[in-house]
Amino acid sequence: MIDLAPHNPYGLALQSPVIVAPGCAAPLRDPDSAQLGAIVTRIAVLHGRYTPQSRFASVPAGVVFERLPVTRLRTLLQTEAKRWARLSLPVLLCLQGTADELAEMAVQLEALDALAGVVIEVQAEQAQLGVTAVRDQTALPLLVMLPAETPEIAAECVGAGADALIVQAYPHVAAVANGEVFEGQLLGPTLAPRTLHALRRAAELVEVPLLAFGGVADEQIARQCLLTGATGVLVDGALYGDPYAPQRIGLALRGASGTGS
Repeated sequence: MIDLAPHNPYGLALQSPVIVAPGCAAPLRDPDSAQLGAIVTRIAVLHGRYTPQSRFASVPAGVVFERLPVTRLRTLLQTEAKRWARLSLPVLLCLQGTADELAEMAVQLEALDALAGVVIEVQAEQAQLGVTAVRDQTALPLLVMLPAETPEIAAECVGAGADALIVQAYPHVAAVANGEVFEGQLLGPTLAPRTLHALRRAAELVEVPLLAFGGVADEQIARQCLLTGATGVLVDGALYGDPYAPQRIGLALRGASGTGS
């Protein structure tokens, strides 16, 4: 058992340190609270906008996605909120937007009994404003996804009310799909060393729970993240090759610990 919000009145107790990353639950099979800690929803935004279908390309030791899909918060709540209540796992709602947009979305969350917490994505220049905007609207456990390569804002986010930080190290790269070059984010185990480096830097700056996000493809990498200071790990790209990847990682960590906690 771990708690990602030990100083929050709600708390965020999880049975496992393994969490399904934003927008990655679709391929998941047979979610089990004994092996998984929580599921993060698709990324929600305040206003819907049309975007062309995202391109992707396989590369050595990973895949490049042009962009991750987003959906309007209203649509997400209408289509999925009832299902969240039936899950045996805690559900964390992922929000993306400006500080004003985050505040407008956060005010709608107190009435949702199925939510265990909130994940927000912030831009480095608006990090403190974004965290404050959400914290002012809800007391739910708040997890903040630090922008890549910016661990120096970790203390700002904690000071503004973040209960835990998601440390990621996704680089912007380029790839080719159907003869066209596009830019996007690299997913895959090749990111693990970058994630470990970002974890070390963040751990030197704050004492709140840290979650490793990027390159967690198997139990060995997950264990390395935990040894480097992470309280938990988020699994994303591994799901597309193995829909049972999070459970396998969770089961391996549980077995290695020799306990159910």
